Amino acid sequence: MFVNGLVVQKYVDNSYKGIDGSGFSYNTAQNWFLNFEDEVPAFFECYYNEYIDKTFYDFDEHTWIAACNDMNYIRKYVAEAEKRNIKYRLLLCETDIPDPKFDCPDFKKIFLGYDYAYAAGDNYSAVYNEIPFVFTQFQLNQYGLFQTREEIEEYIVAREKFKLTHPPLTLEEGDFVVFKLHEVFL
Repeated sequence: MFVNGLVVQKYVDNSYKGIDGSGFSYNTAQNWFLNFEDEVPAFFECYYNEYIDKTFYDFDEHTWIAACNDMNYIRKYVAEAEKRNIKYRLLLCETDIPDPKFDCPDFKKIFLGYDYAYAAGDNYSAVYNEIPFVFTQFQLNQYGLFQTREEIEEYIVAREKFKLTHPPLTLEEGDFVVFKLHEVFL
């Protein structure tokens, strides 16, 4: 797997600690949350649009992960969040997609598990949104994720079989990739 970079996520006290960052409910975190805050310097959203969330407009599917590989930007983002008293988490993302590449500093980190989510945008997670309702036969770890790559691959096979025997769009379709996630601490 390639180390792609970091995602800054608004902290939510929830047993799911994965990449899904839609923020559409109180139970889900929001990725790159400063883009939605009032009176934030335009720099943050401009940088995000130009260097992080390229997938939808600039590249084909499975070629880019919406993660940041610039520690200067991450430090500025964290400083702005702390100035606003916004709790956050930093997720280190590894995928089979080669870009962006991140020369990862020696962070203190905790392995969270494997997620299956969109490569960009809000990183909609099939694990978070499907396992409790459709694929209840799978066991998740204490972070609401798969513990091993083998386990998540079994789920993906089951998901593909399910799609063959159910009406189109019963499950979410999109640019799904496997994420190996760590929470990191600066």
